[in-house]
Amino acid sequence: MLRLTNVAKKRALLVLILSLIFVTAWPVAAVDIYIDYTCTLHSAINAANKDRERQDCEAGSGDDTIIFTRDDKPRSGDQPSITEDLLINGRNHTINADKSDPVFEVKDAHLIIRDIKIRFEGTRSGPAFEVRDGKLTLINVVVENCKRGVKQDDSHTTIRGVSNICELDADEIVEGTGTTNLSLPQPEVPQTCGQLPAEVAVVSATYGLASGVQCTQLDGAGVGIQSVVDAGFISAVNLWGYVEQGVEICFPQLGSLVFIDSANTPRTVSAIDAYRKGNSSCAHLRRPGTVVLTPGEPPTASVPVAAEPAESQPASAQPAAVEGCPIHTTGHLRLRAAPSQEAETLEYIPRGSNLNSLSRTTFWYQVNYRGLTGWIGQKYVRANC
Repeated sequence: MLRLTNVAKKRALLVLILSLIFVTAWPVAAVDIYIDYTCTLHSAINAANKDRERQDCEAGSGDDTIIFTRDDKPRSGDQPSITEDLLINGRNHTINADKSDPVFEVKDAHLIIRDIKIRFEGTRSGPAFEVRDGKLTLINVVVENCKRGVKQDDSHTTIRGVSNICELDADEIVEGTGTTNLSLPQPEVPQTCGQLPAEVAVVSATYGLASGVQCTQLDGAGVGIQSVVDAGFISAVNLWGYVEQGVEICFPQLGSLVFIDSANTPRTVSAIDAYRKGNSSCAHLRRPGTVVLTPGEPPTASVPVAAEPAESQPASAQPAAVEGCPIHTTGHLRLRAAPSQEAETLEYIPRGSNLNSLSRTTFWYQVNYRGLTGWIGQKYVRANC
């Protein structure tokens, strides 16, 4: 029988302990959890809380993100409390909640909710949100059919952006012990980029303004970052929608441009590669955010060739139809009635779906999904043809 010396035993024990630490403590990356027809908000919160897959909801470790691809109706009386730090990106979808339940209850965690509408089915008399020993951040959140906003206990609540909580005045939104940080400008009326006054800014997009890019003029309160306003804020435009295609914005005066990235929380301010067109200060964007014109050294560089947006592509430039081409979706997509970002949404197609194309244009595939014929964008599609 093999006998181990004391030194060998100690070494074996050390290897065993290190192995257990390595296996049990190896970190799992945070994930994006998508709300679709197989993953509900209820299951997504459970997955984020327990770091385990629930229903068809992925789960990671750390600050997970829940992303809506459709509206959701939580089950009455069954919404789990949030006990892990979490970001919920509503993407302008709606939660239709039962009036008997708070939408979100936070316990010893930080919950960030952005770009969502919450509508109670019937008027709720209790608070819409409850926070205990935690933090709640609401950005561009609208809550309807309620009389009370946030009830907190030894907590901190931040509300900013174009938010409207139960139509309450700012000093009535949060009740209870803790601190509150409010920055609530009056809601702006959304404007398409073509409706911006020329004295504010001129916007053009690679595939035309009808391709889905949107704009809103902002005042200092809408910018929401005091250091930018203090720098001598002149004008600002927020851009969202299909900005990834490439968008040019030109302010009709000379000055410095800064960019506020809406993809980060808290939002980050960065320099932008500005260029000059006559007496205009211009920039080229490929991600949504806010461009702010401030006094300062004007750009001296001339317009880069790659930044010149093209006009809408004519039909003659579109490729011929490709029928029967196998398609695999690499993201959650909208099935639209026409090949346009402005077209009606017929259905939502989850990531990982396998389809066959009926035809295509330059940027769209026509497919049939669950008996519905429509169009999906090519950005999150892998085609084998």
